Amino acid sequence: MISQGKKVIEERLQRKREQCIHQKEKLEQMKCTMRKTEEEVEQLEYVLHEIEHIEKSKREPRVIPNAEISNVFASLCREFDYLQHRLKLFFKYKLVCEVIFARYQFRSRSHVPGREYLSYATVLTYFKRERGMVNS
Repeated sequence: MISQGKKVIEERLQRKREQCIHQKEKLEQMKCTMRKTEEEVEQLEYVLHEIEHIEKSKREPRVIPNAEISNVFASLCREFDYLQHRLKLFFKYKLVCEVIFARYQFRSRSHVPGREYLSYATVLTYFKRERGMVNS
């Protein structure tokens, strides 16, 4: 009788230890998720600040001719890599493209009214292509 009670307690102890290990793993995952979310919030706040600054300055966006687009994106990607390396931070490239899109207008090959400049999606694609994230 005592040995059966002892066995039940040992099994329960084992389950609780496993539960504790599982909870610690989940806690670590949650801490990692929270840290990433905090970093993203900081980046979003920075991007919002930059875009508001661009709007307040009332400067016209810099227009980049179509022939220079590949050179400009090569330069922007090098700067992106340099900043990430130098600051030891991971920047979300979509947010970087938001700032680029707010600051620059890229002339398209099309001369159709309303389509003289590249869209945000196209700017994002150029950036990803330059970084080797999509096939050319």
